[in-house]
Amino acid sequence: MRRIDYPKRGTPEFDALKDAYKKIYSTAELTQMQMDWNDWKARNHVTTISETVETLMLADVDILADVYERFMALPIRRKMPGSRGRNVRSTELKDLDDIFKYTQHFDDRIAKFFCDHADELHISSCHYCELAYVNTYKVITGGVATYYQHFDVDHFLPKTHCPIIGLSLFNFVPSCQVCNSRIKSSRTVGKTKSEWIQFSPVNATYDFDNDVTIRLRMHKGPDTSFRKKGKYYIYFRCKNGFKTDVDFFHLEERYEFHKMEAMRLKRLKSQYPQSARKKIAEMLGRTEAEVREDLFHKKYLKDNNRCFAKLTEDMLK
Repeated sequence: MRRIDYPKRGTPEFDALKDAYKKIYSTAELTQMQMDWNDWKARNHVTTISETVETLMLADVDILADVYERFMALPIRRKMPGSRGRNVRSTELKDLDDIFKYTQHFDDRIAKFFCDHADELHISSCHYCELAYVNTYKVITGGVATYYQHFDVDHFLPKTHCPIIGLSLFNFVPSCQVCNSRIKSSRTVGKTKSEWIQFSPVNATYDFDNDVTIRLRMHKGPDTSFRKKGKYYIYFRCKNGFKTDVDFFHLEERYEFHKMEAMRLKRLKSQYPQSARKKIAEMLGRTEAEVREDLFHKKYLKDNNRCFAKLTEDMLK
């Protein structure tokens, strides 16, 4: 739901962040990966993917989506028949896993990178759902501070199917465990290259805020699993195809549990219209905007990327 706050593309700050990410790998590691990647392509007669390891690591969302599409079109084995009728990962993919060593090798370094840049990137709530806080925390032992992560680093385009983007900076999304492990897993959000680009929170033009509005509606039809006749329910009004994103993460169903927060805002908005806020402001010697913020905390939630920031903003429209 929330775009990752990377520096503007093309700025020195953006280039510095990419350089910092590249430096978590040694020159020897990058050289060895490139040699192994070239060898893998030669063995498997791959001519449609010319990107180097460094390019793959630092490529933006649109290039990664194109690489993913080309990789998925390769005529290589994905599964091998295993014992007792099981399907096991193919040798071709296992070899790539060993080249682009995310799991149990580079994953800790990548997690530390996001911990180190958590404040800069404003990592505080899940970028997929904005229902759970994702953050870092510090433990001091013997005078030494150690930082830990309280979030998953999800691969937006799954490394399971395309290991060559397993180390790509702009394929990572800090997320909660529900969104990453229980819902998304190794699936893609969207079915086409254009949708992968559109629905990636890393994309500089990711526009969930303007394309989706969270509302309360009165249910008039027959009862469903969470909608009762004559009762309010949470509704996500979508345009430009974002219903796909909302349905993928079951946002309406998950936000329904927090409907009481939307109802609270609806009630407060009714009890304290602008006229009432102006009177309170006059009595307290404050501005109407300050009273509004005290009541609804809209600016605080939005500026600090807190959970329910969008819900609050949309309910107050």
